[in-house]
Amino acid sequence: MADQQESAVAQAERSGPKPWRRVACEIDLPLPTAVWVLTAHVLTILVPLVLVMAVASNIEYLNTVLDQPELLYVAAGLFVVASVCESAQNTLDRWYLTGTPPSLLDLLFNSMIVLALAFQVLAAVGDLAWVWPVALIGALLYPVAYLMGWPTPPVQAVLGLSAAVLLYFAFEEPVVFITLVTVFFTLFFLDVLLRTGQQVMHGFTTLVNAFSVAAVAAAIYWAAEGDGGWSWGFVIGITVALVALAFGLRPRLLKLPPTPRRKPAPGDWVSA
Repeated sequence: MADQQESAVAQAERSGPKPWRRVACEIDLPLPTAVWVLTAHVLTILVPLVLVMAVASNIEYLNTVLDQPELLYVAAGLFVVASVCESAQNTLDRWYLTGTPPSLLDLLFNSMIVLALAFQVLAAVGDLAWVWPVALIGALLYPVAYLMGWPTPPVQAVLGLSAAVLLYFAFEEPVVFITLVTVFFTLFFLDVLLRTGQQVMHGFTTLVNAFSVAAVAAAIYWAAEGDGGWSWGFVIGITVALVALAFGLRPRLLKLPPTPRRKPAPGDWVSA
């Protein structure tokens, strides 16, 4: 009997803790914050599929207003790859962000986003031969600037604005300019996150990116149906209201306490 008990104990020690404990010990966030942040990342990975469905279900219409609408599939795929790279970087950081130091995964994340914007441009005016080298060279400037320590926002701004303007002329749906508004809120929430250490802001920083892709999908659906979507007045009004709300809340948000790091619980697996 004693031998059987010793054998059971030895087997339990060899098998180690349950897989969920191994996963949990890689996340230095309290449970509610971890659920929120992980949910935001999952949604951001999945939202490009909405763009894929929008293109697939309206391909005949898109062929009449875009030169190469199938390139929107490529853009959607790049958005997914970018989100996966971001999640991988967060895993290395144990999901507790304290800054954005240069790293390979961060380079890939941002480069994929910029390349996706370039393919949105090509989807709109890809029949013009000169646009291909200009768009792709513009996208390649991002990793070069990143690695050399040069300013990268101008590259993102030029391609982002170009994509929004060209898609607007194609669809005549002002909602596409929400893609530019999301850039502001990404930087806004990231700034609060870095200043306070409040990791709830991490979820907001991630999730607003999903609205950028959703805005393009919405523009496709509304334009194809011909019913009209958000008017200029509504887009401008909601943008002004949200930006004003953000600046109004900023003093309070900057007073948020830092999120305490999750302490390993008894029985948690800790790698050597």
